[in-house]
Amino acid sequence: MRTLIDPATEPQTPLLLVLLTGTYGEPEDFLREGFAEEVRSRGIGAEIAMVGTRASQVVDGTIVDALRDGLVAPARARGRARLWLAGISLGATAAMTYASRHEAEVEGLALLSPYPGTRDVLREIAGAGGLDRWSRRFEPAACVEREAWAWLARRERRPRVHLYYGAQDRFVEGQRLMAAALPAGASRELEGGHDWPAWRRQWARFLDEHAAALRPVAAGVA
Repeated sequence: MRTLIDPATEPQTPLLLVLLTGTYGEPEDFLREGFAEEVRSRGIGAEIAMVGTRASQVVDGTIVDALRDGLVAPARARGRARLWLAGISLGATAAMTYASRHEAEVEGLALLSPYPGTRDVLREIAGAGGLDRWSRRFEPAACVEREAWAWLARRERRPRVHLYYGAQDRFVEGQRLMAAALPAGASRELEGGHDWPAWRRQWARFLDEHAAALRPVAAGVA
């Protein structure tokens, strides 16, 4: 799990912001595409950890322990008591899986063009009559896709989830199903496909709408 750290501009900030790439991405991609710069330009003093997500670690679920033991726990020892996760494509699946297992640790998630899972999983949900009916009879299984969907479908309190995706994304139908599981106003369908121009647009929109929630409590949490 390759990770780059952009140190906090405010050393005492409590916020760790973890950015998870898609399966073929590298941490450097976030720097090249200006993700950290967008955060800094809005006066958010977070420590930013940029992580290269690998499909094998997501599929077998080991990315959760790798993130928690190798990144989150050391950051907490440095005083980072707040955790936000932002994931692109399969990185969004990893973020949801982390939240499903360690919900109390996560303050919020930003899901950018999330990979909604295999056709088998989507057919399974449709065959059950929708996500709500499927999740009510869901039984834990060794499948992170199902685990992520079951967590997303829960109605009780959970970390704030903000979903952004493109109208031309090749996974848009599954992403719209995800949006339907969230409260009103928690998702945005924007122009774009499944690529960096769309992800840059989604990230900027998320920050425009929720920068206040990422700033220290003293500055006013949204």
